[in-house]
Amino acid sequence: MRSFYIAGELVTVSPNWNISSKLNQRTTMSMTVVNIGNLPEISEGDSVVVYNNTDKIFAGIIYSVRAYETDEIVREINYDIQIVDNSAIADKRLIAQVAENKTAGDIVKDYILPILADEGITAGIIQNGSTITKAVFNYIQCSAALDYLKDITGFNWKIDNDKRLHFFSRETNAAPFTLNNLIPHDGFEKNSTMDNYRNKQYIRGSQGETAVQTKEKPSPKPDGESRTFTTRFPLAKKPIIFINSVQVSDSDVGINGLDTGKKWYFAYNSNTITQDTSETPLTSIDILEITYVGLRNLFVKIENATGIDDRKIKETGTSGIYENITNEATIQTTKQALEYGNGLIQKYGEISDTISFITTIGGLEAGQLLEVVKPLFNIKDNFLIESVNISGWDADKIEYQVTALDGASIGGWEQFFKKLINNNKTFNISENEVIITLHTFNENEKYNGQVEVKIFNVLYPSETLYPSDNLYPNRIATTQNIYD
Repeated sequence: MRSFYIAGELVTVSPNWNISSKLNQRTTMSMTVVNIGNLPEISEGDSVVVYNNTDKIFAGIIYSVRAYETDEIVREINYDIQIVDNSAIADKRLIAQVAENKTAGDIVKDYILPILADEGITAGIIQNGSTITKAVFNYIQCSAALDYLKDITGFNWKIDNDKRLHFFSRETNAAPFTLNNLIPHDGFEKNSTMDNYRNKQYIRGSQGETAVQTKEKPSPKPDGESRTFTTRFPLAKKPIIFINSVQVSDSDVGINGLDTGKKWYFAYNSNTITQDTSETPLTSIDILEITYVGLRNLFVKIENATGIDDRKIKETGTSGIYENITNEATIQTTKQALEYGNGLIQKYGEISDTISFITTIGGLEAGQLLEVVKPLFNIKDNFLIESVNISGWDADKIEYQVTALDGASIGGWEQFFKKLINNNKTFNISENEVIITLHTFNENEKYNGQVEVKIFNVLYPSETLYPSDNLYPNRIATTQNIYD
């Protein structure tokens, strides 16, 4: 039997309630309250706890309430409410602390947990993780501080239904059971798609810098008339100009349109240099050379040869090639482009499976690793739970609709999560920020003795203080009779 409590009071809820748990998102719940029982009202911030018999299946706080009349005769009020899980409690409080040379877990225990303890949060499973050289939390939400630690360690965090704070390695977040034919479930499906599959990846980035182009001879050759000369690449930096192997002084090279009185001019992202008109044009016997760093459009290609051969065998008579091009303006170096492209090939270079099923066994949450053993589908692997939707239309049972992803394209989820954990590295968080903490103190002082207080009358200007009639020059004095 299910029971719903708001602010500690039992309420009656219509059967259309739903709990949604999604990967990298907070668990949310929606429900309609048809009888508030002993509650005077329902308010944002009220606590909500849901039980299935004695099992606590959800706990959180209300973030929105919609009250409405249901019948123009009876005139009863229903309440549509939206709830977010207990992790939202970490949004309420700010942290202003500096931590140095501590593990991420110690920062959680020593700095974040004491603040949240005022909200009834206790310690759950808190693992150490990486060492943080310096972390400056400058009046940010405790949830934001936990997110910082999550991002740089590869760990995850949550506040569970019993208000316990957990900070843990993702590969240790195992589901409470193995899904096999002994576990009640139905509607099992396996879906495979090639929507994002690729084995040849092109990356088009922004303009990146070339290697140093040493003593390039621009065109045209000096001819006694030309003053503008063209380089192979647009200029990324100020060039070094040589005439007959003698370097032109750096102070004689300026930016076209900005500088004046120079001998030579250039412009960023332009592949021309120009000689000033006051200078004698170079003749055919002169040699003009330029050393510079240029700009070029980044365009790289990454291939998965094994993947191409595999598809060629399976798709007889074809090349086996699946190509994809990605534009990423933030990439500015060849190294970045190669790393990004390899990451995409790794992620989408294999055809991964998605499974879905419905069960009446509780305990599954998004982010857990669920071992699945289904011989009929030739499956024996760990799947990452992407979403869990909990509903209870039937008064006698609760259904859990589960979607999970396999980790084939990344070599298995456990290995993937272990790679995210950088135990041998140190990190800084906002190390350049300066934190100013506030302290309160009492300004009242006690003393003995007498104090002489003088009272002064309010001062007003005298009648003779005002300016004379001839104070303002160049004004014509006029007189007007305002009486008829």
